[in-house]
Amino acid sequence: MSLRVRDHALTSDDLVLRDPRGKWSLRSSSRTARVCAALVVLLLGLVVAALMLGEFTVTPAQIIETFRGNAPDQRTEFFILGRRLPRALVAITVGACLAVAGAVFQMLTRNPLASPDILGISGGASVGAVMVMLVWGGSTAQASLGALIGAVAMAALIVALTARTGLHGVQLILTGVALSAIAGAVVDYVLSQVFVASATTAQTWLVGSLQGRSWADLVPAVAVLAVAAPILLWKAADARTMTLGDSAAIGLGVNAARTRWILLFVATLLVAVAVATAGPISFVALVAPHLARRLCRAESFLAAGLTGAALLLVSDLVALYAFAFPVPVGVVTITLGGGFFLWLLWREGRRRA
Repeated sequence: MSLRVRDHALTSDDLVLRDPRGKWSLRSSSRTARVCAALVVLLLGLVVAALMLGEFTVTPAQIIETFRGNAPDQRTEFFILGRRLPRALVAITVGACLAVAGAVFQMLTRNPLASPDILGISGGASVGAVMVMLVWGGSTAQASLGALIGAVAMAALIVALTARTGLHGVQLILTGVALSAIAGAVVDYVLSQVFVASATTAQTWLVGSLQGRSWADLVPAVAVLAVAAPILLWKAADARTMTLGDSAAIGLGVNAARTRWILLFVATLLVAVAVATAGPISFVALVAPHLARRLCRAESFLAAGLTGAALLLVSDLVALYAFAFPVPVGVVTITLGGGFFLWLLWREGRRRA
């Protein structure tokens, strides 16, 4: 049942989805719903573009026939189902994981500059994955576990170092920058101690790349995102309340400590699986929540996830076809995200001035 609320919501644009028995209700904004619908349409268009573009061109009719099980030939079926579709879906899933994690960190810390790569979470995941792959010779699945352990360890270290001041303020950002530098130094040391071929492969992965991603790479990211989605839906209202501050949240009946730990663990898990799948792709987690917030004029994990998915898929298409030779997608996100980061710092400086 859908009910438009005019007297008790923050704005007349709010919608409430309510159980007929009154056991649960979910508030949303019609603007957010329209933005999410538009982002879904954009993603579908980008997926079609990803399937069509390349040296071996594919027509929309061939795509439809292939999905119906009547591929014109084996070559077309291979490029659509075996190569381009899994890469596009991996880009969507990894982008969504990073963006949602970034939105969670920004809400928890009440800091617009907070993101997993700036706070060092991605760096910790990189250290864990690189140690497993290059030092212990582990597989990709084992590297995913290493990334999870590294990300959780780095998050625990950040919480310990900011225990007195809390997860907000300039100290948090400076702590994250320092830990990111230390993690980068550890990764560089490991790379200098292995064979050149292994170091080159790992270095490409560390920039962030979707090259060669298959259906097997998609499964862990989709599984983690499927587990995280209902938890985030459950805690979304509490997270928005916590942006008012812990005192206000507690006064409104939110268990701030428990909510913070749950959201921090979920966000760390999302970062870990994203890094393990495609490497530490930078700035998606920083940029996407800001874009979603500007589009919706409100906080929304769903809008942030869809924005991150579209952003990474666009970046991957640019990385594949905008240059003379394909480049890792991380190069594109670093270029775009770096400019956005500088603009964000400039805007924050003007606001404080």
